[in-house]
Amino acid sequence: MVSDASRFLWLGNHRALDFLNTEPVVRGRRVDLLPDLRGLVDWSQEAGFLDGEAAGVVLDRWEGSSEGASVLEQVQQLRRALHALVERLRERKSPSQKAIDAINAILRLDAGYAEVVRVRGEFRRRFHAHIHEPAQLLRPVAEAASSLLCGADPELIKRCGNPDCVLYFYDASRNHARRWCSMDLCGNRMKVAAHYLRQRNGGGASQG
Repeated sequence: MVSDASRFLWLGNHRALDFLNTEPVVRGRRVDLLPDLRGLVDWSQEAGFLDGEAAGVVLDRWEGSSEGASVLEQVQQLRRALHALVERLRERKSPSQKAIDAINAILRLDAGYAEVVRVRGEFRRRFHAHIHEPAQLLRPVAEAASSLLCGADPELIKRCGNPDCVLYFYDASRNHARRWCSMDLCGNRMKVAAHYLRQRNGGGASQG
């Protein structure tokens, strides 16, 4: 379960989009929420891709090492490929082969196995990671990207209606009318801005 105090943005309604949202704009500047191996491990845990035991093994083995640092370049490459894929889907265009190749390169990494478990009377799919190199941490992300490409409705992949926001989400709302990454982050802010403009332009002067 994701904590309310999480530093990550779990707003995408799809893990591929949540990964893409790890580079938001804060106060006008891009901020990388995965700046190091620990950040990637923490995100993977919260995403449900990595349990605490496997996370500890990864950090003990590679944190502070050149291997641990090298995965950050792969994080950026996969994020760029996913961004290109998402934008092409939103434009109703076929994704580039370069983006597909980047995702397939990660999919080829064997990173463990999945099984069905019963949790509080419900069945859930749980992934057991066997990590032999840091790049394997990205395989579940590539799987999510492949499911977005192969199974998602492109019309429901949206970017936040705030032009200054770069966050994406999969609109699973009842009427598919979701406009904002979240009301707290952008929805209320844009409503306040629109109200201010109406007041400034005299739109709210005629009452009573």
